[in-house]
Amino acid sequence: MIYYLIYTTVLSYSPNVFLISTLYFIIFLLMFIFLFAFGIYACMELVKSRRLLAGTASELAETKKKLSVLEYKIRNITDSLVYARHIQKVLLPSESFLENHFRDYFIFYQPRDIVSGDFYWFGKVGGKICIVSADGTGHGVPGALISIIGQNLLNQAINDGNADNPTEIIERLDKLVRTFFLREGENYIRDSMDIGICMVDYVNKTIEFAGAFSSMYFIKDNKLKELKGDIQILGMKSDGFRFSCKVENFSGGEAIYLFTDGYADQFGGEENKKFMFRRFRYLLTTINMLPLKEQKKILEETLNSWKGNNEQVDDILVIGLRL
Repeated sequence: MIYYLIYTTVLSYSPNVFLISTLYFIIFLLMFIFLFAFGIYACMELVKSRRLLAGTASELAETKKKLSVLEYKIRNITDSLVYARHIQKVLLPSESFLENHFRDYFIFYQPRDIVSGDFYWFGKVGGKICIVSADGTGHGVPGALISIIGQNLLNQAINDGNADNPTEIIERLDKLVRTFFLREGENYIRDSMDIGICMVDYVNKTIEFAGAFSSMYFIKDNKLKELKGDIQILGMKSDGFRFSCKVENFSGGEAIYLFTDGYADQFGGEENKKFMFRRFRYLLTTINMLPLKEQKKILEETLNSWKGNNEQVDDILVIGLRL
């Protein structure tokens, strides 16, 4: 009864007080509802974020585990390739042979990958000095396998019989390559190699050269002459074709260069084009009178400058010899 009297008294003297109080109460209630709803939403988002973080952490841990396994496998593969490179180097002939039979020499041998499809060979054949540069199909592991097969077949071609000129060797090698890659009832494996074979006759002062998609440079009196090989694929030559033999005389002091196409095929320069054989010939002409070890250094520096930030595109082999 007393509360009612107070309430009616307030309304009689201040009619707006009730409305204002009611309005404040409604505003307060709405704010409370909003804050309560926002609190619930924030809690839900927090729980969701924690779940996402837990899932991300789990995925990250799984990714790290897979990455660790991948790194382990890559390390094992790399270690295997490094050891394969060691084996491949052992199969190549000792450079001491060149030291004993030439005034000066260099071998610029740079695989694109760890192992190489290019290889070289030298030794005495029928009283002459035989030098071989070869480029097996591909590079990396496939190229290295082709190069090992090529070395084996080359040894057979040289040792089976008394070959006394490069044409005889390359003709035998052509037959061996054809036989090795051709299996009865199977498709022919179209793998082979470009090869250049040079024989130096110190008795008669002559050099002989035969090649399959490979040439040799002979520099005499500061003039470069290209001894061109035949445009025939080893093991797939035309029926009835016989490889030709180029012969040059020398007196001593001349330079000869055998090589594969890796140096000339390197992309680079301002227009990112191939180095090309014309630049390669010009470079050799300008440096041929220098000591061979210095020539090798210039070839390396020129290649690196030309290549720039490009990747090496192929295996590289250049052999320089002073008669």
